[in-house]
Amino acid sequence: MFFRLLLLVALAATPARVLAQATTTHDGPLSDRRVSYRIDARLDPETRTVTGAQRLTWRNPAPVPVAELQFHLYLNAFRPGSTFQNESGGVHRGFSASGEDVWGGMTVRSMRIAGDVPDDLGPVVPYAGPGADLTERIRFIQPDDGNPEDRTVIAVDLPTPVGPGETIALDIDFESVLPRITARTGWLKDDRGDPFFMVAQWFPKIGVYEVPGQRYMPSDHPTGGWNTHQFHANSEFYADFGTYEVSMTVPSDYVVGATGLQVDEAASGGTKTVTFRADDVHDFAWTAYDKYEEFTRQWRHVSIRALIRPEHRAQGERHLDAAVVALERFHDWVGEYPYTTLTLVDGIGGSNGMEYPTLITCGTTYMLPRRVRALELVTIHEFGHQYFYGLLASNEFEEAWLDEGMNSYIESRIMDDAYGPGSVLDLPGLPVSGRQLHRLSYTQSRPERGTIETWSWKHDFSSDYGKTSYAKPASIMNSLESVVGWDTMHRFLRTYYDRWRFRHPTTRDLQDTMEEVAGRDLDWFFDQYVRGTAVVDYEVTSVENRAAEASSPGDSTRALKTATVTVHRKGTGHFPTTVRVRFDDGTTEDLAWDGRDEWKRFTFTKTARAVEAWIDPDGALWLETDRLNNRRTTEISKRFARREQGKFTVRFQQVIHLLSGLF
Repeated sequence: MFFRLLLLVALAATPARVLAQATTTHDGPLSDRRVSYRIDARLDPETRTVTGAQRLTWRNPAPVPVAELQFHLYLNAFRPGSTFQNESGGVHRGFSASGEDVWGGMTVRSMRIAGDVPDDLGPVVPYAGPGADLTERIRFIQPDDGNPEDRTVIAVDLPTPVGPGETIALDIDFESVLPRITARTGWLKDDRGDPFFMVAQWFPKIGVYEVPGQRYMPSDHPTGGWNTHQFHANSEFYADFGTYEVSMTVPSDYVVGATGLQVDEAASGGTKTVTFRADDVHDFAWTAYDKYEEFTRQWRHVSIRALIRPEHRAQGERHLDAAVVALERFHDWVGEYPYTTLTLVDGIGGSNGMEYPTLITCGTTYMLPRRVRALELVTIHEFGHQYFYGLLASNEFEEAWLDEGMNSYIESRIMDDAYGPGSVLDLPGLPVSGRQLHRLSYTQSRPERGTIETWSWKHDFSSDYGKTSYAKPASIMNSLESVVGWDTMHRFLRTYYDRWRFRHPTTRDLQDTMEEVAGRDLDWFFDQYVRGTAVVDYEVTSVENRAAEASSPGDSTRALKTATVTVHRKGTGHFPTTVRVRFDDGTTEDLAWDGRDEWKRFTFTKTARAVEAWIDPDGALWLETDRLNNRRTTEISKRFARREQGKFTVRFQQVIHLLSGLF
């Protein structure tokens, strides 16, 4: 008894972080950990501000000294005159802010070189330069558009350059004013008038210094260079991997969810301070709200926590179910989820549908029927970002499709695998699958316009960003799967993940990996649909039959018939597909067509008549923009065909109307 009591006392005296589970499944670092952040933050709900004291350490990965540091102050996108505001007009994904306390922003109050370097990054070579106050050296830069009102990027000259392999530590005091939520971050009041906070892109974040040979920096380049784009209306983020330890002080009745693992909690008066630790991630976000209801579940090594608003409590388990569906398939199809936590947030307004390391915002609607799987789709999609945005961490400013598009491809496949033909809308007579949803979105949004490789804010039309980042790449990868097969695609996904996680891959890296695994040159595919604007549209123009000529009177070949099927490549792109011909004796023939010729005739000599021809009969060509002209038959009257086409058009319009209200 005494021993047990002594053990309990010893455990109570042990710091919480020592007893806590690990943040990842691995004992050592998973990434190169170029950065570390230790932040003490305090939320003031009345003024909607977060004040922070930040210790940042950064290791110079370049073979040459670096004399300037650059940082993102993303929250300044919510100031009048910023590039984000100019491009968006204050509207983001249909959400806009009005009334008082709309604007937000970030102020760096002070920045000093610290005298000591924490051991977050392991063995370090300390910066050899002098300690100095850098506050007066801060200047705003606008590397993308020169807009003098944009304050989302700063540069700081150092008194002495950071040498190769050296680590510099900075102490930064800052204040962030949270905006009314329009895009991802800020505050809103719920229907009861209680404040909800989603705190994202809220601290000074150092940019990525790309070294020779990294991404598109030539390997023989004499120096590296900073990649720090401004915050645009159509762009997301890019950062280096590292460690985070963040303490957040909030009112004592608030529930806090955050990136990583909670390692401590302490109360003081009417507030509490919760501390979270995250390793091998490239961002940190958190939420605070006093009405959250918590739902939890354990999946293998992952503790799943859903923070649900009370009016949506009936759908708490649906969030957890969808998360497990995503975890299982990503584990089997792509690779290990190495983190030990996953937090799902039922946010408000424009905070929903967003990803951060180990934390995603999902959202839902009151009384959402189970046949309408908007909740599941968003949860699965946002979880998938833990891989393409999180673990692989491509540059979303420049190659958004590597995250959004690849993730949309896997999301559509998971939805259809888990929930069947009506995976998104399971309505009688009108099922819509995940792959159909992306194809509809792509084909109805000017498919001939904009390339996937266009930098996110450089599209001629802002609406093209969504198409080229989500729906089009999902459709092209689903189409590519029909050529190489799922087994090859599966091996590609695992190889791509194993080789490039924590390394910021590019489109070139993805293509090289795909070609290696598939054992074939795929320039024809990437040139047309990734680097180009090719559009696929095939049609069957005619199915004709005539009597075959007999070689002599009475010849038995007199009963033979010659059938000719003519197909047409109407679009600018080509894609290998199948032409299926059905005959009146019930037989069919499938013919492989590379789709390259503008016109192609297939001729058959048989005793049966051809009654139908069908391009892509299995619906594997998800890039096909007009499936109504893929099929022609001699058995149905034109009047019947017009009636069926009219019915399809009505159904299609109904689908678009329903989906526009859901997403």
